[in-house]
Amino acid sequence: MKPEFISISRFAIIATMAGSLSVIGTVRAQQEDTAIGSNPHMRAKSAPTPPSGTVTVKLSQKDVSFIQKAAGGGQQEVENGKMAEKQGKSADVKRIGARMVADHTKANKELTGLANRKGVTFDTRGVRAQNIGAADFDRQYLKLLEMDHKNDIAEFQREAKSGDDRDVKAWAAKTLPTLQEHLAMVEAATRKVK
Repeated sequence: MKPEFISISRFAIIATMAGSLSVIGTVRAQQEDTAIGSNPHMRAKSAPTPPSGTVTVKLSQKDVSFIQKAAGGGQQEVENGKMAEKQGKSADVKRIGARMVADHTKANKELTGLANRKGVTFDTRGVRAQNIGAADFDRQYLKLLEMDHKNDIAEFQREAKSGDDRDVKAWAAKTLPTLQEHLAMVEAATRKVK
C-alpha cells in the first residue's frame, strides 16, 4: 500500500507545482505586458499618426468615375497602339501607335499614383486591343483614334474645369495638351492615308 500512496502524492505534488508555475507565469505576463492593445499607457503613447502626405480624401462620385474611365481608356489606347505597331501598314500609323503606347503608359502610371493617394481602385489588367480588323487597318485605327480622342478631350476639359478634387483637376489639365497633340497627329495622318 505504501508505494501507491507515494506515487499518488508525487503526482499531486507535481500537479500542484505545475499549476503554481502556470499561475505565476500568468501574473508575471500581466505585470510585464507591453502589448499596445491591452496596456492603456502604451496605447496612448503610440497612437498611430498618419504618415505625412497620405491623408485619404473622399472623392466625389464624379471624380472617381472620371479616374476609372480615364484608366480604362488609357489602357485601351496602349493595347490598340501595340497592335498598330505590329499591324499598321504605313509608317505614320506605326509611329502613332508607338506614341500612343509611350504617352498613355506614362499617363496611366501618373493616374495610378494619383488614384492610390486618393483611395480609388481600378483594374485594367483585362483590357485588350479592340478588334479593328486587318482589312483597311490603318484607316480604321485612325478613325477610332480620332473619335476616342475627341471624346477624351471633351471629358478631360470638363474635369479640368469642373472637377471637385483639385489634384484630379490638375492631372486632367496637365494631360489635356497631350491628348490634343494626339488628335492633331491623327488628323494629319488621316489626310495622308488613302
